[in-house]
This record gives sequence, structure tokens and C-alpha cells, in this order.
Amino acid sequence: MSEGIQDVYKKVEAFKRKYYLNLFLRGSILTLTFIFVYFLLASLLEYNLWLGKGARFFIFASFFALISFCLYQFLKAPIAWWIYKKGLGQEDSAKLIGKHFPGVGDRLLNVLQLASTSTSALVEAGIFQKANSFKQVSFEAAIDLKQNSKYLKYFGVAAAAILILLIVNKQIFTLSTQRIVKFEWCFRRKLLIKLN
Repeated sequence: MSEGIQDVYKKVEAFKRKYYLNLFLRGSILTLTFIFVYFLLASLLEYNLWLGKGARFFIFASFFALISFCLYQFLKAPIAWWIYKKGLGQEDSAKLIGKHFPGVGDRLLNVLQLASTSTSALVEAGIFQKANSFKQVSFEAAIDLKQNSKYLKYFGVAAAAILILLIVNKQIFTLSTQRIVKFEWCFRRKLLIKLN
């Protein structure tokens, strides 16, 4: 296989790495934001309303359900790619790159498809010529990691609210969290009575 197509493969792989890094950053920010907002709301509810055991258990279980949802929704794709290398293929990557670079368009997809099926020397020469036309294009530039900063403001608001409440009255979090974590189910108490 020609050196030109190998260079294209390397550039596509670099694009995929940055693509999944971008998804991971966005997912991490969103996951932390949801967790902080949930923690804030749950603590305020419990501190002000002194909920019953069933409601406290529901809040406790919902916290883990929220974490599971966030991991699945926001972080599943980058984690699956890093661990199992499952995700974007060469052709899917080429389509995404083509959307960002109109000059590249379908040419990159055509080159990758030809390279996977080429057998003749004439086709190899055509692939080499087309692959060299991508030398000046950095496919990674299609991904802008700075776009994730727009999600930071939501995280910042939640973190600032928690910090302000910690300064004003830290018992909002300490007492309510302790009550939520130690919800003491009725059946647990009954079981202990039966065992004794």
C-alpha cells in the first residue's frame, strides 16, 4: 500500500482520537453538571421538607440512576472507542470530515473505498495522486474542543450555588446528605427485630 494512503489513514485516526476526546470532554462536563444540580436540589428538598423514609430512599436510588443515565448517554461512545475500539469507521469519519471541509467532500470517502478494494497498479496510482491532494489538510481541525466551554457555564452556576450554600450554611448538605444516605428502611428494622 502506498505511503500516501498510509498518511491519509493516520490523519483519519488522528481525527477519530480528537472526535472522541471532544465527546468525552462534553460528556464529562454534562455529567458533572447533572450530578451537581441533582445533589443541590436533593439536599435543599431534604433539608427544608424532612422527607419520609420512602422519599429519601427514592432520592438515594435516583442519584445512582442519574449517574447510570449520564454515563450511558454522554460517555458510552468515547469509553467504548477507547476500550473496545468500537465506533466510527473509516467511511463514517470521512463523511464527518467531508461535512467540515467542503473541498475534501466525497473525495476522501472515494479514496478510502478505492484503497480497501484496489488491486490494479492503475488504481493504486490514482489513489496515490488523490491521497497526496489531502497532504495540506489537517482533518483534526474539524473538531474544535473550545466549543465545550459553552457547557462550562452551566457547571459553573451549579458549582457556585453549592459553594455559596456551603459558606452560608454547610448543614444544608451535611444533615440532608446524612439523612438521605441513612434512610433506614422499615423492613430492615423489622428484620432485625425478628432476628433478635
